Amino acid sequence: MSPIRIVIGLLIAGLFLAGELVAFWYIALPEKWIPIVLLAFVALSGGSLMEIQTRKALRRYWDRACTGVRWKRRFPDASQTEIREFLDIFVEAFGFRQRRRLCFAPDDRVMDVYHTLYPATGTPDGMELEDFVQSLQKRYGVDILSLWREDITLGELYEHTRP
Repeated sequence: MSPIRIVIGLLIAGLFLAGELVAFWYIALPEKWIPIVLLAFVALSGGSLMEIQTRKALRRYWDRACTGVRWKRRFPDASQTEIREFLDIFVEAFGFRQRRRLCFAPDDRVMDVYHTLYPATGTPDGMELEDFVQSLQKRYGVDILSLWREDITLGELYEHTRP
């Protein structure tokens, strides 16, 4: 752990202590509520920090222009509706907003997106991959698990969903 992180941690702990003292002395908050308020503050600030880190990590996808042209170039016979339906399944499984669907290109690896969300191995996830595979199998009736590879791309998966 770097010295900068240690100092930042100590500053945050100091802020928590100051917040507790303010709540106790100036707001006249009953003592039994202080741990609850403190825990709520920690949860909210921790969640906010995680959201900021996730947005920063996904920036390489979010900063892209619309990838619809790439999808049409790779799959000229596919309609926009079919491509968007496939991408809707992907973004829904990963919990992204629907407006982000065309931020993903056919050459994007599914596991790269997953590892962007969960960089540390052993981190509990939201079962995004399982949900994505199950949704594809339900919608298209294709055995995705037999096709799955660590480097499979969205375009390759879409190719297998085509009749």
